[in-house]
Amino acid sequence: MKIVFTWIQWCGKWTQARLLVEKYGFTLLEMWNEFRKLVASWTELWNKVKQIIESWAQVDSDLWKEIMENVLKNQSSEKIIYDGFIRNEWNKEIFDRILPDYKVLFFDLSVEKAKSRLLGRMFDKTTGETFVAWTTHNPKTWEELVKREDDKDEKAVIKRIHEYEDKTLPIVEIQKNEWKVIEVSANDTIENIHNVIVEKLGLS
Repeated sequence: MKIVFTWIQWCGKWTQARLLVEKYGFTLLEMWNEFRKLVASWTELWNKVKQIIESWAQVDSDLWKEIMENVLKNQSSEKIIYDGFIRNEWNKEIFDRILPDYKVLFFDLSVEKAKSRLLGRMFDKTTGETFVAWTTHNPKTWEELVKREDDKDEKAVIKRIHEYEDKTLPIVEIQKNEWKVIEVSANDTIENIHNVIVEKLGLS
C-alpha cells in the first residue's frame, strides 16, 4: 500500500502519519527529511538541495526527479506514506511515471482554520518538526522552538495558502477523477480522524 498525503499546512497529517507508523507498521518518507539526508551525506546534490532548504522553495522538476528516483529505488517496504511529494503538476507527472499504483489521502481543512493554526505554530530548526502555539520546547529533544520565517506574519501565511490553492488543489481534483483520492475531514479529533483513516484504508 503506497499512500501520498496531501494537505493544506497544519491540518494534523503528521500526527496521523505517526499513528499509522506505530500501529500498522507503515514507513514514513517526508520529502524535507530526504533533503536533509542528502545534505548530511554530502552528495553531488548537496549545493542545490541546501539552497532549496534554506529558501523553503518548491523543487524544480529536474531536481525533484533526481531526488525522487533516489528515494524510491531504496525503498522495499510494502506499506509507505509519502509526505510532501506531490504539490504541483510536475510532481504528479514524475510520481505517476515512477510509482503509478498509489492512493492519495487528502486532509480537508478550511482555509481560515489552517491560517489560524499556521500563525500560531512553533518550529524545531534541527528536526523540522512543528508544534502548537503554546509549545516552547520539543518534548523529545528539549530543543528550544522558534517561529519559522514564513509563519511570522499573516501575509506570508496567506501567500503559502494561495500557492496550495493554485498549485496543489487542482492536482487533487485530477486525482479524484482518477479514483486515487481518499478524502478525510481534518476538523475532527485526532482519534476520530485516525479511526476514519483506518476504516477507509481497510486496516481494521
